[in-house]
Amino acid sequence: MSGFNVIVFLGMLVGPTYYIERFIDYMKRNNIEYYVVNTNITETFDNRLFDEFSSRPGTVMFTFNGIGVLLNDTDGNNYWKKHKIPVFDFIVDHPRNFSDLMIEPPCDLHVFTLDRNHEEYIRRYYPKINVFFSPNGGTDIRKSINYYDRDIEVLYMGSCGLKVTQFPCIDYFEDKGADFYRRVIDYMFTDSDLSTEDAIERYFVANDENIDDEFLSLLNIKCAGYIELYVRRQFKLRGIKALDVLNVHVDIWGEDWEDEDYPFSSNINIHNRVNCEEIMEKITRSKISLCFIPWFKKGCSEKNFDSMLNGALCVTDKSEYLNEHYVDGYNIVFFDLNNPDQMAADVKWLLDNPREAEIIAKRGYETAKRYDTWDCRFERVVEIMHRYLTSDAFKNEERSAGIALNTFDNMDLDNSCI
Repeated sequence: MSGFNVIVFLGMLVGPTYYIERFIDYMKRNNIEYYVVNTNITETFDNRLFDEFSSRPGTVMFTFNGIGVLLNDTDGNNYWKKHKIPVFDFIVDHPRNFSDLMIEPPCDLHVFTLDRNHEEYIRRYYPKINVFFSPNGGTDIRKSINYYDRDIEVLYMGSCGLKVTQFPCIDYFEDKGADFYRRVIDYMFTDSDLSTEDAIERYFVANDENIDDEFLSLLNIKCAGYIELYVRRQFKLRGIKALDVLNVHVDIWGEDWEDEDYPFSSNINIHNRVNCEEIMEKITRSKISLCFIPWFKKGCSEKNFDSMLNGALCVTDKSEYLNEHYVDGYNIVFFDLNNPDQMAADVKWLLDNPREAEIIAKRGYETAKRYDTWDCRFERVVEIMHRYLTSDAFKNEERSAGIALNTFDNMDLDNSCI
């Protein structure tokens, strides 16, 4: 693409590095000029070639999860602001984790977020950032194994999430938040389609309290991650336990699955985490890939698409985005988080009826190939970046919202590749 140059960042996080490598493949195939910065190698951004590439007209920076956005020059000035380079950041975690960066963006910053709830959150709490909705994409490693020859019955890729035994105290409440946490968690267990931020706001609505956005934003930053981690862990444990009770064999690649309330039998095989390439190979050997979407109620992460694009039948909880292209029992199998027994029964039936399962898996592959590859996502990303560079009207559109650095050291980043 003539006159269009992209600087990309990789190296800090395994998942985003894997996604950037997919983007590099895409740019090679589409003749887009690019420069790769490896954050682990200072020489890749502290050299003459980097500065020369940055000075080219039509240059943008693209990254995941804020990596490289705070790059400064030797005088302490933001590099991208100084060189008037727009930055496009694809965040794969909740935007509340990036608030420090996005309240006052250090440069001309634009955000892709993979849940429409996140998009709304950004527009509400970080109005200085342009925001675009785009779920993660999936990768087809083009290693076809006949469905009947796959030796893993059910695969789950990811950790359970650390067990939450304490929640941060909230001085606003006389009881330090005990009733708040109890009721918000109950809202989410009762209505599993509810986003965490909506559950938090519902608490104050129910109490007829008028709370301003600044307080709600700070409250989300402080406690929403812990609430979400607690709820997601419980739903995952209940689901795996239900499969165990029906003697379904499940292979899990991830951590933190030990829980005295949910002891597993030998049906549940828990393996150490593996890298992205290895887990993709495991998918090609799996009949069913079980997915618990990381509480993206109007979006999705890459695991569902990786599953379908590599021939596994995707069994997953629902999301608004998946409903646009996928139909239960036709090219995917949906389950209700609050009905793990039915999910387990459905999985057992699919294993007992491989012909029907294979048909659903093939349809899932065809649908995901059409709508949900990384190429599909990058086409949209590149279109938006190029449009921004070439359209004054687009540059002057009303700003939307933003992000920043991860606030919680113990967040469950299950939406990223394990």
